[in-house]
Amino acid sequence: MDDLDHQLLQLLTKDARTSATVLAQNLGVSRGTIQNRIDRLQHQNVIKRFTVELSAGKTDTQVSAFTLIRLKADDGKATIQSLRRISAILDIHTLSGSFDLVAEVRASSLSNLDTVLDCIRALPEVAETQSHIRLSSSKADNR
Repeated sequence: MDDLDHQLLQLLTKDARTSATVLAQNLGVSRGTIQNRIDRLQHQNVIKRFTVELSAGKTDTQVSAFTLIRLKADDGKATIQSLRRISAILDIHTLSGSFDLVAEVRASSLSNLDTVLDCIRALPEVAETQSHIRLSSSKADNR
């Protein structure tokens, strides 16, 4: 898997219903390229189904982290908008407590994660960050 595959998976993880045309526009490639890559990723069992469930072992090169963000000001709307423009950020949630936001970040390497964290820290209203790398994950049993 190359960087384009990782970027494609990030976009599909955010919204698996995004059309191949929109994905192609966002990634700067042709619609055919996107469709061929999606087909290949399905054939290789990287994409198992379209809630985008990534197969174990196929994404070992990806690093996932949760970054807690403390803001300088009370209103974080502008910061949230800036965070949404960072493609490596999958989700953003507001929090109660000493931090204001938590962002779920996925990157292809620790070096790329460090770059994303630098982008977050560079935002004008960000006072402090604290990141926690995901080691494993399990689904909650919601009976």
